[in-house]
Amino acid sequence: MKKVLSVLLVLAMLMVPALSLAEEPVTLLVWESDGVELDFMKAAAEKYTALNPNITFEFNSVSHTDAVQKMELDGPAEVGADVFAAPHDKMGQVVAGELALPNDAAETVKNNFMPAAYNACTYGGVTYGYPMAIETYALFYNKDLIDEAPATWQEVEEFCADYNDPSQNRYGLVWEVGAPYYNYIFISAYGADLFGPAGDDQSKHEINSEASIKGMTYFQTLKDKILPVAADDLTGAFCSSAFMDEKTAAMYITGPWSIKDSVDKGVNLGIAKIPTLPDAEQTPASFSGVRLMLVSAFSKHPAEAKAFAEFLMTPEIQKLRSDMTSTISPCTSVTSDNEYFNGIMAQAAFAKPMPSIPAMDGYWTAMTAAFKQIWDGAPIVEQLNAAAQVIESIGK
Repeated sequence: MKKVLSVLLVLAMLMVPALSLAEEPVTLLVWESDGVELDFMKAAAEKYTALNPNITFEFNSVSHTDAVQKMELDGPAEVGADVFAAPHDKMGQVVAGELALPNDAAETVKNNFMPAAYNACTYGGVTYGYPMAIETYALFYNKDLIDEAPATWQEVEEFCADYNDPSQNRYGLVWEVGAPYYNYIFISAYGADLFGPAGDDQSKHEINSEASIKGMTYFQTLKDKILPVAADDLTGAFCSSAFMDEKTAAMYITGPWSIKDSVDKGVNLGIAKIPTLPDAEQTPASFSGVRLMLVSAFSKHPAEAKAFAEFLMTPEIQKLRSDMTSTISPCTSVTSDNEYFNGIMAQAAFAKPMPSIPAMDGYWTAMTAAFKQIWDGAPIVEQLNAAAQVIESIGK
């Protein structure tokens, strides 16, 4: 048994050059979103403990979208995680708050991961993050309810006109209409480019540009045309239930995190690009994101936390995550036979990496209110001007 363990430890050292065996028992606290992501993290930790028995783990279910804000309070109070998940667009906030330690394996990221992942991990010339997945959203559809995915929103309207029956909770297409993440497709559809091509120019937010107004004008018509439900009621729970559980929604705008549940619950799943808006020249740009792990600057065990985070970047563990979570690994040596990834990658060709400048906080906050108000009938220009003012005020 000791010989087998020694072999495993040598292999681990080869996979992760920075891995050093803890001489004393150490327990690391990990934050990750509940569900398949947390299931994966527990499986990876179990493998790591087998290689390094002095390292054990505790886990808290913390949504990766909430972790940075929680760390701002829990880190200084010394009750935060040693390693935590976050989306790459939070990097500006992470660096400004000095919440994470640099990634000592930056060259590994640069040489073995997609350029988009390396860029997402890096801020101000310093690499902080450990990339776990690269993702965007697309059009999920139930092949038992619709023969093929519509290429245009006009086709969506036509399908919904025949298919919809609100009394039976039956809708042709559902999505979270108040979510700025998904609704960026209406901002981008006619050429608006949030914070410019590189996503780093606060003055070029284009939220209230003519292109954005045009996209939002069409967005507002869709409540009457295809989805007569108030914005506050179109929650993620409502949409996923209608598509996966009740199977009354024929289509759903969501991302690869919904693949496993859809298949497990018996949806005859297809995935395609987002439909093109009227008079638009191409598929609207969706947001793409890189999911990261970060090592807390407040960790009492920084060396051990970094070693575990580097272990998560190894091809074997990246493949395990891709298989368990049905998400796409940005590690270039990892391949997948998941048939559903093709639809995600087709949309990814049109995706814009979520900007990570601090002004993105203004986008999320202001546009959540704006999208909901506009969907429910509020004046479009007034709402977009108000959102623009919030975004412009960040950092001033």
